[in-house]
Amino acid sequence: MVRTSNPVGVEELEFALTGEAQALAIHTLFSEEGPRTPERGFVGILGSATGLRRRRLFLRRIVPQDPGWVYWDRKGLGFSHRYFSRALDLISTEPSGSGLLVVHSHPGSPSDVWTSPQPSSPDLEHERELLWHQSRALPGAAPVAAGIVGPSGGWRVREYFWRRPRTPAEAASRRFGPRSGVHHDASVVSVVGPGHIDLHFAASAGRSASAAKEVESSVLIWGQEGQERLGRLRVGIVGLGGVGSILAEFAPRLGVGELVLVDYDTVKLENRNRAVGASRRDMGRAKVLYCARVAKSAAVASQFKVLAVIGSVQEESGIRPLLDCDVILNACDDPAGRQVLDHVAYAHMIPVIDGGTTLFVDDGNGRVIGRSQVSGAAPGAPCLECTGVYTREEASMARERPEMRGPNAYLRRLDRGFDSDLPRAPSVISSNGLVASLMLMRLQRIVLGFPPRGRVAQQSYYVEQGELLWGHAAESCKPDCYKPSLVGLGDAHTLPTGVDLNRNRS
Repeated sequence: MVRTSNPVGVEELEFALTGEAQALAIHTLFSEEGPRTPERGFVGILGSATGLRRRRLFLRRIVPQDPGWVYWDRKGLGFSHRYFSRALDLISTEPSGSGLLVVHSHPGSPSDVWTSPQPSSPDLEHERELLWHQSRALPGAAPVAAGIVGPSGGWRVREYFWRRPRTPAEAASRRFGPRSGVHHDASVVSVVGPGHIDLHFAASAGRSASAAKEVESSVLIWGQEGQERLGRLRVGIVGLGGVGSILAEFAPRLGVGELVLVDYDTVKLENRNRAVGASRRDMGRAKVLYCARVAKSAAVASQFKVLAVIGSVQEESGIRPLLDCDVILNACDDPAGRQVLDHVAYAHMIPVIDGGTTLFVDDGNGRVIGRSQVSGAAPGAPCLECTGVYTREEASMARERPEMRGPNAYLRRLDRGFDSDLPRAPSVISSNGLVASLMLMRLQRIVLGFPPRGRVAQQSYYVEQGELLWGHAAESCKPDCYKPSLVGLGDAHTLPTGVDLNRNRS
């Protein structure tokens, strides 16, 4: 069996699952309730997604097994045909592109540090045979993979690829047999839950783990391990306006190792009061280009990288690079863009941290009431729509009536909704800085476990009162929300993208 570059044509392979799925996997493989055998196993259903550089496999669900369907004999761990038949039946009811994962346990101690188990030669031979046979029962594009899990929760996952025979003669040939395929090892395992993401990197991950000496004061807070975790992190920033431009400097200074910046707008003279790092020479340039320059200058992580994408998150060309990210920071106030990222948070299991400011105008006395807010969306947590960050009506209006966006999108009449005759919305760097700081605090929370612990609800700052308050901590989406069903679908789910009319009129 040959190890090669990923035949899908990407540089990285990552395996992702929810915290709930991780807990169920550990229980299935290591609980006291299971059979007393040297090893245990299960079959899972996979989703997959491909960005520009990264392919991800998602554990969608663990297939229930009846007693005796996974057994141990003198040849080792076995899986009955009935178990695979049940798995294939369930896959037939899943969206197109769903595949199969075969997992078995690995000896060790639960107290061990999280490590990636190393397969033995018999392990590799056995999983190769199993998956080769099962792959023939799946469509050609369906992923097939094998996994090993240790008692500490560490995973080792590899995806297998075989060429499809075109004739009976090829089907009978050894050139198309189990040994003819190639495999690709996952270099990153991501466990995603409400309020946290645990990233585990193999030595071959290819992301910089070291940090420069400039971060000594931060290391005193979360240690060298936490700083290295930031150095390996790839963060997307959507919208490089007042909040986004601050994030583009603050995140590199925090120690984030890689940024993906997405915006289609250019720097205008009226942006200078809040466009951090922009000079008069940047007028007319794409915001992502000057922000990329600022990010490189501010970076403290060694081998820092930044990708500047001139595009809209509502379009395929803008959203695809973000699918390579571990976390996305959304500083774009557009409801249609928020809706797209809301879907990404669940279908692609990439936590989204959203922040922005909205001003309300009271027609009775002309008073402006302001509120800045920071929210999050991730598997196991309520989506942005259910927490009231946007509505479907607002998203539809933003797509169909682009004149309702841009500078005036910050302002609403309390009695009439959007009003295109309103003057330009006020925006100051102090408000933007507050939102950006809260977003980065949220990033620290989900990546490092940095305080405040246990809080994933919406935070709102009310300008008039000068108060920062936590919103209602809903534990899940509303009963009629469909987004929890999207978790791990990846490319099988069609994102609500299209053509951004506002980009084409700017």
